[in-house]
Amino acid sequence: MSRKFALRIAGAVGLVAVLCVAGWYGFLAWSRTKVRAEVDAVFTGIRDTGAKASFVEASFDPREMGVTVTGISILSPDGSARLKVDRLSARGGERPHDRRVAVDALDLDGVEIALTGEAAAGGTITYTLPQVMIDRYNGPMTLIAAGEGNGPFGALRVALRQLAATTAAKVTIPEARGRITPAGAAPAEIAYRNLAAEGVNAGIIRSLLVDSITFAFTPPPEPAPASAAQGQIAPVKTAPGRVTAQVDGFVAAQIDTAPLLLMTQPGGPSGKAAETYGRIYGKVVTGPYKVTQENGPSHGAQSVLLENVAIRPASFDAQRVAALDALSRKAPNLSREDSRRLAELSRDLVGGIAFTTVAIANATTEQQGEKGKVATARLEGLANGVLDGATFEGVEGVTPGGGAAKMARLAVRQLDFNQLARLSAEADAPSPLSALVLFKVLSGVELKGLEVPYGEGQQSNEPVKVGTFALSWGGSLGALPSYFDFTLADVSGPITADDGEPFTYLVQAGITRATISMGLKAAYDINDRTLTIAPVTTEVKDAFRVNLESALVDVPDAAFTDAAGFLAALPVVTAGPVKVTLTDLGLARLMFAQLAAAAGVSEEDYRNELVSLAEGFADELKTVSPDAASVGAAVVAFLRKPGTLTVTATPKGRVPLLALAGSDDPSVVLEAFSFSATATAP
Repeated sequence: MSRKFALRIAGAVGLVAVLCVAGWYGFLAWSRTKVRAEVDAVFTGIRDTGAKASFVEASFDPREMGVTVTGISILSPDGSARLKVDRLSARGGERPHDRRVAVDALDLDGVEIALTGEAAAGGTITYTLPQVMIDRYNGPMTLIAAGEGNGPFGALRVALRQLAATTAAKVTIPEARGRITPAGAAPAEIAYRNLAAEGVNAGIIRSLLVDSITFAFTPPPEPAPASAAQGQIAPVKTAPGRVTAQVDGFVAAQIDTAPLLLMTQPGGPSGKAAETYGRIYGKVVTGPYKVTQENGPSHGAQSVLLENVAIRPASFDAQRVAALDALSRKAPNLSREDSRRLAELSRDLVGGIAFTTVAIANATTEQQGEKGKVATARLEGLANGVLDGATFEGVEGVTPGGGAAKMARLAVRQLDFNQLARLSAEADAPSPLSALVLFKVLSGVELKGLEVPYGEGQQSNEPVKVGTFALSWGGSLGALPSYFDFTLADVSGPITADDGEPFTYLVQAGITRATISMGLKAAYDINDRTLTIAPVTTEVKDAFRVNLESALVDVPDAAFTDAAGFLAALPVVTAGPVKVTLTDLGLARLMFAQLAAAAGVSEEDYRNELVSLAEGFADELKTVSPDAASVGAAVVAFLRKPGTLTVTATPKGRVPLLALAGSDDPSVVLEAFSFSATATAP
């Protein structure tokens, strides 16, 4: 059982056990002479379950119609759970009816709960509650599930069964402290201040408020490598520092413990309800929290919001949780089979959780001079192991050297943890087609306003900026996507002459930064059996823009089933028309000016010479292709006045794609396509 899971179980037991205490004592027959006998009878009933139960004194106050019992001690039949109460006082009660009891007020002092064995993951768990106040308690006279306290979920099951049979207007606990000591590990400590639960009714709690929650624990040391090379000295590992955390303010509404109770069934959850999601929280809101590790990182946030949190009980059976914990302890020294099993168990547990919203505001992190901040982190719609979306906004970071990075927004669409687990299971022995799973892991990524440090020397303070990066894909034909959409807009950064053309011309013109945009869209029409690839764009600001439109024809839908289907389909795929548009945005003017200066002639003379060469080349091509005349004329017009040049290639018939791609003879292209071109001045 993991430490976090043990903490949650211990926390539930600590809260619920105090509600259960009242029902263990059916002592409310209001008379001086009978109170001792009635309390004795109740404790005898508890002992009949196999538990050990005793008390020191029982007294009755006729003025308040109250009973006080001191020195209470109860030990479960297997000895794994112990309850002690220094003093219990009940006031304003009624005579028991159907083995239930009701009191106006119930106060407990000096409560201590202790768990050992399987119930405490092989270690010990203790909770101390100096004072507990319960208003309008109504519940069973005895511990109705006292004989079910065995096993890893035993203590939690007993508490939840008792809670399901109990009502209370309000439970107030000024302070509660817990100590969790797993087997072979350092203890963890947790404390609650000013806890108040209202509207407790048959396993449902209307609201739960806690002023503050603090906890501290020491993480286990990293496992030693499975083996080391002969003669090598194993590196000395630094023991992990102690972790402390505090949450100031916790509010939960619409709590339902029924799914948790089903999770703790002896033999594991079963039945239809165990396989469906059951909501355990309607809404949870916290105030600021901070987590700090000695000689390590610190994390914090202004607030956390969770909405409609649910679990699938069957995903959290004790055997699965124990197996996951055992494998986690062995990491990273896992065999291939262990890695596969760990991925499967992680997938099952993630698949067992559902929520509509998780949001964190103003999250911060800091470690060794590195600082990071996220204004808003939001997860939406987790169910069946698939997250609808994750969004991070206002991301900022600072490196130890003072370099700053920021990002306005990062969004991930439809992250599938089932497919991610499948990919992780092959991490040590990936198949050649493993990369195809990535198309199923998520369906899109969007990034906006990224700014990161770049360069050395004089360029060290020149950031690289990304206006927009967007990538999405999908389709239901198979493993390969049948549509694809890629956008990279307004990417800017420093340039030098070493970056090559066309940046050489920009640098020589005194431009020190360049902005690039790119895009690609592809979509398959199953009716036309055509894959349209349009547009494919590349633009360098103040230089040029190229736009490509094309299509592949006779593409069978089996090409998208998997990689084998794609390869099998290639022989029947034919090329469609291709249209290329080149638009000058200023590069031609810079090139003519710089090349003319290098040649020692005027720009006009250089341009005229270039036009003359183009006309001669076009005349030579006329003998090879009759289309060359119109293409040559358009190229010449573009060189005279650079604006927009458009060239279109149209297949003369069926042009097999493989034959076209496998040929390096230009005449094959000239024979297979007819060409046309136009040029327009700016």
